[in-house]
Amino acid sequence: MGIISKKFYYSLTLLFAFGIPAFIEGYFLIDRINVTNLVSFVFGILLLGSIWDIWATRHGRKDSGWLWQFNFHETLGFKFAGLPIEEYMFYIFASLYIVFTWEAINLAQHGNILMRVLVPTFGAWTLLAILIPIMKKSRNDKLSG
Repeated sequence: MGIISKKFYYSLTLLFAFGIPAFIEGYFLIDRINVTNLVSFVFGILLLGSIWDIWATRHGRKDSGWLWQFNFHETLGFKFAGLPIEEYMFYIFASLYIVFTWEAINLAQHGNILMRVLVPTFGAWTLLAILIPIMKKSRNDKLSG
C-alpha cells in the first residue's frame, strides 16, 4: 500500500469516507438532533449489523461458496466475536454520517446555504475516499502480480 501499512487500510478508509464528514456535519447539526434518539439509533444499527456479520462470517467458514469474509491483513488485528474492530466502527461512523446527512439535506432544502455546499461536497468526498484506495490497490495488485 506504499507509505501506510496495510493494517490501517480499513480504519483509514472508514475515517475518511464516513468519520470526518460525520463529525463535521455533526458539529453544525448536533443542536437539531435528539442525542438520546441518535444514540439509540446508532446502538440499534450496531447491534443488528453485528449480529448479521457474526452469523455471516461464521457461515462463510463452513461454505466455500459464501464470500462474506474480512481481509485481516488490512485491519488493525483487534477482533471481537470474530469481527475486526473496524467493522463495529463502520456501523457507528456510517450511522452518524447517514443521520447528519439526512438533517443536512433537510436544511439545504429549506435554503440553508452552508448545507447546500456541505452535502454535495461530502458526497463527493465520500465517493473519492472509497474509490481512490480501491483504484490504488487495484493498480498495485496489477503491478505486483
